[in-house]
Amino acid sequence: MNSWVVLKFGGTSVSSLAKWQKIVGIVKHKNKQGHRVLLVHSAASGLTNLLTERIHQGRDIRSDFISRLTELATELSVDVQLAAKQLALLEELHQHPELNNWQQAEWLALGERSTHQLIMAFLSRHTKAESADPKAWLISTTEDQRSAESQILSAKCLVRPNPEKSQTLQSDCCVMPGFYAADHQGNTVLLGRGGSDTTAAYMAVILQAIQLEIWTDVHGIFSANPHVIPNARLLLSLGYQEAREIAASGGKVLHPRCILPVEQHNIPLLIKNTNHPDAAGTVLATEHAAKKPRVSAINSRHQVTLVSMESINMWHQAGFMGDVFGIYKKLGLSIDLVSTAQTNITISLDNMDNVLTDNILEQLKTALADYCEVEIIENCSAVTLVGYRIRALSDKIAPVMSTFADQRVYITTQSSNDLNQTFVVDEDQADKLVRALHEVLIIEDKEIDDFGPTWTELIADQSEVPEISRAWWQNHAADLITMAAEQSPCYVYHLPTISHQVNSLQALTAVDQIFYASKANSHPAVISHLYAAGINLETVSPAEIERVRQSCPDIPAERILFTPNFAPVAEYQQALDAGVHVTIDNPSLLFDNPEVFSGQRVILRLDPGHGSGHHRYVRTAGEHSKFGIPVGDIERVANWCQQHQVTVAGLHAHSGSGILDHNNWARIADYLGACLEHFPDTRIINIGGGLGIRENPGDAGLDMNALNDALRAFKKRHPGISLWMEPGRYLVAHCGVLLARVTQTKWKGNQGYIGIETGMNSLIRPALYGAWHNIVNLSQLDAPTEYTANIVGPMCETGDVLGIDRKMPKTQVGDVVLIANTGAYGAVMASQYNLRQPAIECTIETNNEA
Repeated sequence: MNSWVVLKFGGTSVSSLAKWQKIVGIVKHKNKQGHRVLLVHSAASGLTNLLTERIHQGRDIRSDFISRLTELATELSVDVQLAAKQLALLEELHQHPELNNWQQAEWLALGERSTHQLIMAFLSRHTKAESADPKAWLISTTEDQRSAESQILSAKCLVRPNPEKSQTLQSDCCVMPGFYAADHQGNTVLLGRGGSDTTAAYMAVILQAIQLEIWTDVHGIFSANPHVIPNARLLLSLGYQEAREIAASGGKVLHPRCILPVEQHNIPLLIKNTNHPDAAGTVLATEHAAKKPRVSAINSRHQVTLVSMESINMWHQAGFMGDVFGIYKKLGLSIDLVSTAQTNITISLDNMDNVLTDNILEQLKTALADYCEVEIIENCSAVTLVGYRIRALSDKIAPVMSTFADQRVYITTQSSNDLNQTFVVDEDQADKLVRALHEVLIIEDKEIDDFGPTWTELIADQSEVPEISRAWWQNHAADLITMAAEQSPCYVYHLPTISHQVNSLQALTAVDQIFYASKANSHPAVISHLYAAGINLETVSPAEIERVRQSCPDIPAERILFTPNFAPVAEYQQALDAGVHVTIDNPSLLFDNPEVFSGQRVILRLDPGHGSGHHRYVRTAGEHSKFGIPVGDIERVANWCQQHQVTVAGLHAHSGSGILDHNNWARIADYLGACLEHFPDTRIINIGGGLGIRENPGDAGLDMNALNDALRAFKKRHPGISLWMEPGRYLVAHCGVLLARVTQTKWKGNQGYIGIETGMNSLIRPALYGAWHNIVNLSQLDAPTEYTANIVGPMCETGDVLGIDRKMPKTQVGDVVLIANTGAYGAVMASQYNLRQPAIECTIETNNEA
């Protein structure tokens, strides 16, 4: 048994007993095939995030760290004190208020080290596992590490095959923590972002492994983000170069640093799904490099900031770029893209790699003012095509880009190796552009044989299919066509679908109270249905409070939450008098009105400092959001409340909408939990809403079990706290469809248009947010698609577009078009623009689902 296989498992794959049982099965299977296994693992999920919080926020995370570690130990039936040495170091390092880079490296490695001790104890009961210390195998390339402190937290190691060293490992299963290594003096250094993947790649080289396998919770690399593009296709095979470009341009499966070592030694790299070991994955190897022009993937990176520098003096000026780029270096800003002209340089700054506060950007403008005129353009996105000989595909790319001629394309860059092309556009245009490019360059390209099944097909073939895998309206097409004949344009709400969503939320055992954000859909039947199901109501205006009371005449005041923003103070007084829960999100509102709030009981909305969501208009936190009390005002607000006998009953935060990362709400809870020390009377933590939905049947959507686990962990660390949540769209989006008849069809060149009898006056989300909704011809539901068309309304606005480049069957005037997932923020945002009446609202209550 001489051949080595290196298996790497990430944080989510090593955080539960069920996952470890699968891992043991994978290892034993490899051994039976005649392979020796080196298992490289990350820290258990959440541990490194906690350690990072201590460094960047100064928060005491010791109890949270120990609690999460204890949970894992309990589940694995091992003693948490097996990690006693690491826990002692946790205490020791905590005594230093400021950690230097060496101490930070020791601190951040504690997650892997602690997890490793528990894992070895667990594995000892199932297989003969041997522990391997990465510091004995991986030495950083800088000999005098103390003269290169920047490399302590992002070190590189020079590795080569070492058969003699390999022979020191005796077991058929060896286990090594990832992420950290040693310098020449034996000090701990870190391998930077993607560090555990890099550990695995380094060890594959040293052991001359026949294969490196990265096991994660996704099936592999896709042609686009499958949560945005459900028909994104799995890439079955890739060359190393394309894979590096995909990783660097926004693909999150691999970090580009881990690819180079295996590429240099021609070791195949396979990406596999821990939840589905037998499913197809993605393999990277030299022989899979593309041979003909193609686009393999289309990625997008949001929250990109552009800096445009204009000066006539830069023309033929030696050293000009060096001078201005030196300013970025001095401010610690990492430049991503660069586009040049004779009198202009425009660069991009990725917000994920840079801290771009107003203060930093102002310092940048001031420093650059001596050299050029500066314009800063925020809220952009970079859309990147990755493939082989992309310039040869200009004839396919150009027509797609021409449809965006009325939009701003700020930068277009193309790599010299012809492997990528990037377009920087306004953030609300990025997803539209990705869909259009993906349809033409990938879905319609039938000659590429390296593509596997789509995301939707993979989900449908496995046990992850959500309970509602077929949309309700597909079972009621005939009924809906009849309703449209009598009442279109109209919204139709299916109440049983609301009940299904209620059940999924009420299954969150960690959540004590759910308040429906009634601004999402304030139809009386919807509100009364939710109230009857045990859901409370959240409101943002007196009119919404009145609508709730009319719809639910017996509702007690304590089941109503009032969360306004920049409203007149009289509205707060009225709500306090009515006895409903009142949320305050502006310090000056309190300071300026002591006669209103003194002696009252309120909830404070805090700003967690970072917003989330699919569009800048739905992000409700951070410096550029009008919501929430900033961190700098918390202590002052707490003192004022104490002086004026204001009882702060709860703390609230909401970061945005359409979020599919379950860790978002755990981060909010942790932030609010850290603020409890200022408010001793607080017993309520309201983590807001913003839960993303499945935009298409078959889309995996939000992992509710993982969300519940994360919130349960918070509850264990904060006994006595009642956890509230206020979802809106999650509860009602799927229940609604918008029906409208076709009024006209048109062709302009190769572009088709289907006009319907209502538009942005009924549904403004596509125009306002760039939101995507599934659109079908309900009258021709089973007919094959024949052409691509834009679905447009009758409003006198170029932006009155409900869907771009949709595959449609032969469509005729009078056909009924259905726009799905419009139960939220549809009718409530309607207008009478152009003096056209918006769609009316109807309900359907049948429950005979297939």
